[in-house]
Amino acid sequence: MDIPSQGAVYMADIRKIFYPSSIAVVGASENLFKWGSYIFTNIIAGGFGGRVFPVAKNRETIYGHRAYTTVAEIEESVDLVFITTPAVSVMGVLADCVKKGVKNVVMITSGFSETGEEGTRLEDEMIAYCRENGLSVVGPNTMGIVNTAASLYATGSQVRAPRGGISIIAQSGNVGNQIMEWAEQQNIGIGKFVGSGNEGVLGCEDYVEYFGADPDTSVVLMYVEGIDDGRRFMDAARRTSMKKPVIALKAGRTETGGRAAASHTGAMAGSFKTYEAALRQSGIILVKAPTELLTISSAFDSMPLPKGNRVGVVTLGGGWGVITADECEERGLTLPPLPDNVYEKLDRMLPPFWSKGNPVDLVGQPSMELFLESMNSMVSSDAYDAVILLGMVGAGKFVLRIHESAASMGYYSRDKLGELQQLFADHQTNFLDNIIELMEKYDKPIYPVALISTPGEEMIHYRDGSRFKAIIYKTPEEAVFCLEKQYEYYRYTSRRTTGRP
Repeated sequence: MDIPSQGAVYMADIRKIFYPSSIAVVGASENLFKWGSYIFTNIIAGGFGGRVFPVAKNRETIYGHRAYTTVAEIEESVDLVFITTPAVSVMGVLADCVKKGVKNVVMITSGFSETGEEGTRLEDEMIAYCRENGLSVVGPNTMGIVNTAASLYATGSQVRAPRGGISIIAQSGNVGNQIMEWAEQQNIGIGKFVGSGNEGVLGCEDYVEYFGADPDTSVVLMYVEGIDDGRRFMDAARRTSMKKPVIALKAGRTETGGRAAASHTGAMAGSFKTYEAALRQSGIILVKAPTELLTISSAFDSMPLPKGNRVGVVTLGGGWGVITADECEERGLTLPPLPDNVYEKLDRMLPPFWSKGNPVDLVGQPSMELFLESMNSMVSSDAYDAVILLGMVGAGKFVLRIHESAASMGYYSRDKLGELQQLFADHQTNFLDNIIELMEKYDKPIYPVALISTPGEEMIHYRDGSRFKAIIYKTPEEAVFCLEKQYEYYRYTSRRTTGRP
């Protein structure tokens, strides 16, 4: 069913969806296994500051809150309604919303176009009614929404990612929710999330447009299975990608995946090659795995863009430098030789058998002074647009393990071991602070790779008052991948700005 969008009208309404003053949850329940309970308890537990009204038949209260039979019975104004009742009841709930003057709805309810012919008929009827009455609808068949700036957590899962600048559009709520779960585990800040579901009324192009204008969003992250209005989407993506990065995982790349997408949200998957070309032309950065979405997004949210493809590499051990050099060359990045002034400075500090080139091999010298000096020399040089550091962050763990072994045999004091642990932790914090200071001073990205990490260890380092953050990468290939994508985006925006290839 080809129903025209209402453009700017929905732009205004989308903001009201993410910043409501009052919310009603239709189908609210105390049954822990029902969506009406998931959504209602999540909103309350998440600390939302506005009024929340449960709507449920045959109940006087829900979790201690006065319950209403219908939305229309609520005495106060309602900005946003969540619908969790079955599909056959939705039209009656929407009529109550119109009667109450509610314009914004999040339709958790499934059972529409993703289920077949009858579901499609119900969805078409719902869309026509919403268009006619000016209702903005997220979904149907959606996981819900999140706005960390408003402490609004309204999904089927109790995920509490920290506040940040990455906003997520996901045509699979489960995929989007898992991305937020990973973000919470790694202390990566999330701004907003919307599970777009079947996109009956509001489509992913509407959310791209909104997030493009949203001052709290610095990066737009997308999981896409299909796009109905390709021209509108491309126009919205082109406008947004000139203001901030848009990163997408296009699922349904294969025939089997395309069929799965159609049965999941009713999405028309289409030819992946056609999608890939159109998305790239719109400035969208493509990835192939859900974990890459978050990895790339956090890089854009944390570091300045490289202004060229020239990379300086400093490594604690030679082998990792070789691996990184291969990764860089295969991804279109270069490792220029050391300028004379950098070479001379490092040559005075390092043993005679150092690499004498880029990558700079520190030949296992675990000296914090040497780490700092080599990093400062490379970042400050005009020869390099970005710097990758291998093994410096986390290097203290190697020494600690030796001392832990000695302590276990009674040859080293446990108290001394604790002091050493704190000393290394302080050194690492200072080193990461120095990375952030250098990124601010020279406007170049720096990618520290730990090569050794502790399970559960946060991979993002914040410094109060700084616009940048230090990301601790686990592998060289992960760091090079992020650098490649950031440079790809820089080249795209530069071409669009200057008109030069």
